[in-house]
Amino acid sequence: MNFQNQGNFTRGSQLFANKLRMFGQGSTNVFMIGLGLSIFWIICRLYQKVFLSSLYYFVIERYVQLKLAIGEHFYDIDQIGIKFYSLRFKKWMHLNAQDFLHEFYTGQHGFKIQQLWEFLINSALLEGLIVFAIGVIISIVFFTAQGKNTIIKAKIRGADLEILAKMLKRAKKASKICFGGLPLVKNSERLHILITGTTGTGKTNMLNELLPQIRLHKDRAIIVDTTGAFTDRFFDPKCDKLLNPLEKNSEQWLPWNDCFEAADFHDIASSFSNYTPKLDDFFAKNAELVLSEALKLYKDDKDIIKLIHTIIYSDNRQFAKAFKNTAVSGIISESALETSAGIQSTLGKNITSLQYLKPGGSFSIKEWFSNSNETGWLFITANPNQRATLCPLISAWISIAIKALMCRNPNHDNKNMWFILDELPALQKVSSLPVALAESRKYGGCFVAGLQNIHQLEAIYGAAECASMLDLFNSKFIFRVSDQVTAYKSALTLGEQEIIETQENLSYGSNTMRDGVNMNNVERKKLLVMPSEIMNLPDLTCYVKLAGNFPITKLTMQLQNLNTAFVWGYKLLKKLKLVEY
Repeated sequence: MNFQNQGNFTRGSQLFANKLRMFGQGSTNVFMIGLGLSIFWIICRLYQKVFLSSLYYFVIERYVQLKLAIGEHFYDIDQIGIKFYSLRFKKWMHLNAQDFLHEFYTGQHGFKIQQLWEFLINSALLEGLIVFAIGVIISIVFFTAQGKNTIIKAKIRGADLEILAKMLKRAKKASKICFGGLPLVKNSERLHILITGTTGTGKTNMLNELLPQIRLHKDRAIIVDTTGAFTDRFFDPKCDKLLNPLEKNSEQWLPWNDCFEAADFHDIASSFSNYTPKLDDFFAKNAELVLSEALKLYKDDKDIIKLIHTIIYSDNRQFAKAFKNTAVSGIISESALETSAGIQSTLGKNITSLQYLKPGGSFSIKEWFSNSNETGWLFITANPNQRATLCPLISAWISIAIKALMCRNPNHDNKNMWFILDELPALQKVSSLPVALAESRKYGGCFVAGLQNIHQLEAIYGAAECASMLDLFNSKFIFRVSDQVTAYKSALTLGEQEIIETQENLSYGSNTMRDGVNMNNVERKKLLVMPSEIMNLPDLTCYVKLAGNFPITKLTMQLQNLNTAFVWGYKLLKKLKLVEY
């Protein structure tokens, strides 16, 4: 036997001996508890069967029997007497021994002693064994439970997976907006909803469940539809508006319809900019300023054709001449044609989508927003093949709508205005969105955003601003994700719990005094939901973290089979005057 095998044998034998010894001690404890319970039970039964006074006279009876057995050899039986203290008369008395025995056996004390003997002979042993067995079983169960509870991870605090619907309704905090039977927290719609999940997991299906509820509650909504699915299902031409210059039924919009102050021109220009502070691109930064000035140049006649011609089709000298005596004349001039050409080239690529706007358009997003007679929704659409072209224009429209929202009086009872952003990273950067998420609650803003993975959003807004934005979505629905980083951050979002975990250490040695078990409690944090669990969720199943101090839950939604039947059903409701629009 080599040294390693010898060490394994020694270790195994010592551990076995230690466990055997401790098992023996435990068995002894169980036996003693069972025996103690049996003795206690027998004593209680004896007390039930016989009085102490009967035992007192029984002891005297035994003494009398002994005295007669010995005395009959020396005296006549009639001469043998007994002196004792009478409990009945409370005095010392002297009786003939045989008279005492006759009185004892014919009285109640003798009868009680007879009952006691019958109990001891017939049933005491059986009862004792039964109580002993019960005591042993209870001891084994108790000690086993104690051992399990000592080793088990004990939670200090943290969220649990629970069904929330009854909890919310019991606390009267259930919203009218529900998903799969689970209501949101009351008034948390304005704290925004984030839906995370890879393609085909159920994000769009969840919005298909949300939009009919928004209709039912007569709220208004701005829906950014980058696939066309929501427009096909929910667009009502009698009350809704559509914005897409590539569609025939679109409202005709021009930038000047929503620009009234210098800041408005700058906001729209920033939507058509690809400038990122991290890269600090000179041409991209100044192209934004030039577009703002170009919009101001044509604000009176609102001529989109002239604007496009000046920026895209004019030569370098004409381009520089157009901005003479403006705020950007220092960077756009005939003396710096190369700089002007770089800015013009950058700006020309950024405003490609403006070429699709038709002259004479009169639709204003701000007017639609503030018009109390408007009851429908605004659909901002772009099919997948149109998305790259219209993305800057969509960002501009969202920015204008957000600004209109923030112009509401915060002291009024503003109705909810929903912003449905199905694929948030598919849009260009909306500079006003972070502020809107933080401050729109008092203006009635309810933002619902869809996200496939965090990297997409970080590429647009940067890691810090992305984290800040995601934190402002108080209600989170997390479907399956395929990215590990997104899964881990989603798991962190769902929360952690602190647990006490017991660690058991065995010690052994040549002397049995060294043998023993050491148990230490270790406090540590653990993710409530592991990233791998999020990455393996089935379709239509998500983890939900609602706003406020509520536990998370796992929710499975039903597939929303919405088709033209929805439209016909909605029209029927209108005819029955169950809805107003």
